[in-house]
Amino acid sequence: MNEKSPSITFQNRINNIKEGYEELGNLTIKLTGTVVRLLENYDETDFENIEECSTTIDIKTIDLERECIKFMATEQPLAKDLMFIESTLRVISHFKRISHICLKIAKLIKNIQCADIPEKILKELEYMGDYTLIILKKSFFVFSNQDLDKAKELPIDDDRIDEMYDSILNEVTENMIKNNELIPYFVDVIFLARYFERIADKSVSIGSRTIFMLTLRRPSIDD
Repeated sequence: MNEKSPSITFQNRINNIKEGYEELGNLTIKLTGTVVRLLENYDETDFENIEECSTTIDIKTIDLERECIKFMATEQPLAKDLMFIESTLRVISHFKRISHICLKIAKLIKNIQCADIPEKILKELEYMGDYTLIILKKSFFVFSNQDLDKAKELPIDDDRIDEMYDSILNEVTENMIKNNELIPYFVDVIFLARYFERIADKSVSIGSRTIFMLTLRRPSIDD
C-alpha cells in the first residue's frame, strides 16, 4: 500500500495541474468572448465583469504557478512530466497576458462609445474579434489534446488576423483624413485591432510551445 501511495499522489497532483489549466483556459476564453460581445453591444455590466474576471485570472495564475513549482521541487518528475509542467507554466503566463490585453480592449471600447466610428470599421473589428476568439479556443484545445497537426495550423490562422489588421489600418487612415475631429478615437480603433492581433500572437505561442513540448524542436516558419 505504501509503495503505491507516492505514484497515486504524483498522478493526483498532475491531474490537479491539468484541471487548473482547464479552468484558467476556460476563464480566458470566456473573458475574451465577453470582450468581443462588448464590442458588438456595449453593456456596463459586461465591462465590470471583464475587470473582475481579469483579476480572477491573475490570482488563479499565481496559484497554479505556485502548484507547478512545488510539484517540480517535491516530486522530481522525469523528462516527459517535467516538460509538461514547464510548458504549462509558459502557457498559463500567456493566459494571464491575454487577460490584461482584454482589459485594455474593454477600456478602449468604452472610450469610443461616444464617437461616430464608421459602421464598416466597426464590423471589421467585430469580425476580427470573433476570429481571434476562434484562434484562442483552438490553441487551448491544441495544448489540452497535445494536437501537433492543429498546432501547426495556428500560424496560418494568424496570417488571416494580420490581413484583417492591415485592412482596418488602411480603412482608419483614409477616414482620419476625412474626419479630423475623430482622430483620437481612430487611434483607439487602431489599438483595438492591434490588441486583437496580440491575442492571436499569444495563441500562436501556445501552439509553438505545444510543438516544442511534443517534438523538442522549435517550430520554424517553414514547418
